[in-house]
Amino acid sequence: MSCSLNSKQLVVVPLTLGVVLQKPIPDCDELFARFFDRWYDDDWRQWKGFPATRPDILEADDLVGRTGADASPLGPDGQSEVNGMIRTIYEAAESDWGRQLDLTPPVDIKWVEAIDAHYDRGRIREMINDSDPEDFSNTYVVTCCEFGAVLGYVLRDHCPELEWLYGWPYWESALLHPPSGSVIPVFHWAIKKMSEYGVDDGFAEKIAACSQMLRDREQRT
Repeated sequence: MSCSLNSKQLVVVPLTLGVVLQKPIPDCDELFARFFDRWYDDDWRQWKGFPATRPDILEADDLVGRTGADASPLGPDGQSEVNGMIRTIYEAAESDWGRQLDLTPPVDIKWVEAIDAHYDRGRIREMINDSDPEDFSNTYVVTCCEFGAVLGYVLRDHCPELEWLYGWPYWESALLHPPSGSVIPVFHWAIKKMSEYGVDDGFAEKIAACSQMLRDREQRT
């Protein structure tokens, strides 16, 4: 797969809401290096533009008014393939957490609240310890990707202008807000949740804050 979008052109906008009181589990960048970085080739590692996790929100003037399909570094076939992967991981999340946490479809903000509350430091540490970094289907990677897909779908419900901007590996896919050129890397949000960096952030509140920020930017555009 070829790539064209240069993420180094993006302006970083932080969106951290939580307060860290202790550090009993690893940081998000350490976990990204352990579980995710090995699955990139050199071209895609360079394209990403960041050594580990991406910032919560990024902006680029040249993305204003563009569609997710047009802005994607993937061609139509690649976008279709990644769309299928994200849909599959979302459906797995719906099945897994619906059963595990006794949640009823459709997936909504209450799902985010329940998943967020379920994964406390103890469960996250246990998941990390039980996951083999060399196994692509290990529990840590799957859980982060499932939560990222849930965040993406729920965030789109709150802000319908958002479009998927597909990337590779599929967790490099993000949501693009065409009116403002903002990019929200929801799978990286999920990695941060499953780490000391974001375990206490409160992701329902984070979705609300992000949605309001996007609405404010759209009004100023």
